[in-house]
Amino acid sequence: MKDNYKSAVDITTPAEFEAALTALVETAVEEGVDVRGAWECRTRGSPHDWEVNVTELAKRTDDEG
Repeated sequence: MKDNYKSAVDITTPAEFEAALTALVETAVEEGVDVRGAWECRTRGSPHDWEVNVTELAKRTDDEG
């Protein structure tokens, strides 16, 4: 696991954030990580700490295919 958790991808818009978050969650799920639940995101060198809650949604029929 890397010591530096900052993304190498520039995230400057909500759409880029959603795409990066989706990729991270999907990669973790593919590797067998149960991502559901609350996650504390503690930071170093930043005044911000976060809590992120991941809830699995029912698949919409327009997403299938």
